[in-house]
Amino acid sequence: MLQKLKQFKIKHPFTALMLVAITVRVLVVIFMPGFGSNRALQHPTLFIGFLDRMKTLLGIGETQGMMLLSRCLYAAVSLFTVSMIYRICDLTSNKQSAWLLALIPAFSIIMPSFGIIENASAFLGLPFMLYGANVVLRQEVLRQNNRPDNVHRTSFFIAGIMLGLGVCFWFESVFVVFSILLILVLERNYKGALLTLAGAAASFVALGLLLWILKVNPLKYIVL
Repeated sequence: MLQKLKQFKIKHPFTALMLVAITVRVLVVIFMPGFGSNRALQHPTLFIGFLDRMKTLLGIGETQGMMLLSRCLYAAVSLFTVSMIYRICDLTSNKQSAWLLALIPAFSIIMPSFGIIENASAFLGLPFMLYGANVVLRQEVLRQNNRPDNVHRTSFFIAGIMLGLGVCFWFESVFVVFSILLILVLERNYKGALLTLAGAAASFVALGLLLWILKVNPLKYIVL
């Protein structure tokens, strides 16, 4: 039995990792009622404020069903985070190292990638940042391996949109975006850097217009 599991893990490392992560999260969602609900340690975010306002308008209270749905949401977002960590490590290393490194967020119950966190904005912004970084890294790997036909310039713009949304949720991650842009410039991928910056700017403008229409001041959600 153990030998079959080992062979399955060798042949399908990503599937094996996600099965482990899903199993852990199902157990946590069922047996940890407080998972993802420690609001006393979370500073206000635009997303949390939007959810609270919608629940008030709809007359939805903190029922057992809503709490279960909330835990499932946290688990699903953290599951996406685990997959992005694996894919990024796979691009920079090898499948074995990626599998081992991704086991940390797969099992952890205190990291932002899992859900029991002190900063809700980090939890919500992290998946966007990881997805954007993954797209940029994949395009750079293809470009440096002399596979220009597989390099899509629009991918950098999409990555910029994701990175911009990540910053909108998690303001401190703007330094991550600056780092990615700096690396692209140092690698002399000026078009990629400009398209990534344009995508991030598009996210800022779109969200800014939405907040202006809704008459929401985003500055009150910035906590240093």
